[in-house]
Amino acid sequence: MRTVVVGAGALGSLLGGYFAQAGADVTLFARPNHAEAIRKHGLRISGMRGEQVVRTLRAVSDPSELTPADLLILGVKSYDTRATLATCGHLRGKVGAAISIQNGGGKDEELEEALGKDVVVGATTMVGAAMPEPGHVIHTNEGGTWIGEYDGRRTARIEATTDLFRKAGLPIEVREDIRAAIWCKLNQMVPAATLACVTRLRVHEIYQDRSLASLFVELTHEVARVAERLTIPLVDCQGIPVKTLCSRPFAAAVESVIARGRIMQERGMTQVKISTLQDLERGKRTEAEQVIGYVVDLATAHSVPVPKLALLYRVIQGVEAAQRASAPQPEAGSARIHT
Repeated sequence: MRTVVVGAGALGSLLGGYFAQAGADVTLFARPNHAEAIRKHGLRISGMRGEQVVRTLRAVSDPSELTPADLLILGVKSYDTRATLATCGHLRGKVGAAISIQNGGGKDEELEEALGKDVVVGATTMVGAAMPEPGHVIHTNEGGTWIGEYDGRRTARIEATTDLFRKAGLPIEVREDIRAAIWCKLNQMVPAATLACVTRLRVHEIYQDRSLASLFVELTHEVARVAERLTIPLVDCQGIPVKTLCSRPFAAAVESVIARGRIMQERGMTQVKISTLQDLERGKRTEAEQVIGYVVDLATAHSVPVPKLALLYRVIQGVEAAQRASAPQPEAGSARIHT
């Protein structure tokens, strides 16, 4: 299966590496230093499946080198989506299916604008990865992936994509209600990203602290109210039982979050750090606006009260603004290259 990963950072590279090992024809479109490291030394993967190096894939940093594909996977940071896809215009009409593994709430709409509505397949994933250095990714979380046509049909491209994931040893489930599944992840991603950025803690640490677990449940309910206003039903997906969490008595829901953290620790999943926090700690722009802000803006537009989420989002915005203000500025007359 010819597969192109556009915006191959940590997660996109991890998936691409596993797909190449499973026999797919994979091209990673990545930042120049990452692509060069892969070309020279192969893609190093460590973490959940041990140490390995994948050499059976292409890595490019020039979009003109991208060729027609059966599957395009979009993994670029949400705020760079439009600019990145604009460089891939020559692929319009030459891609069989396109899925986004991004965190942002409006991800598929932008993909549709660039490649066409008929190409886009709904998808979301809880697979976790980090990139400590160019050419090296760490597999941090063995989460599931959910995929489906927006009209609920079971198509040949859905079958081919799920077959690719399974050959790569990655759990995947086809959903007729893919929009609800995407919101299922968003419902858990938003509270986790919010609390991670405010506390600087890893996910299992947030879950195991009773006060933070309580706040996590409260934020989950706020996000759920937004989904309900949009007539998106609450559902349970494997590993992210949103419907169950929101229907339980509050104290029982808190206990289930704490138990989730204990299980993560017992399984050695103690390096799972939300990507929004990773970017914040590095002084980089985060996806808080596209993830947390997306829900806050929808809540405002539809008159849904989300007081705790809105307050914490303002704190995160303030931290980001302060970091930008204190960041070293380029010298006058010098060019700044974004790669």
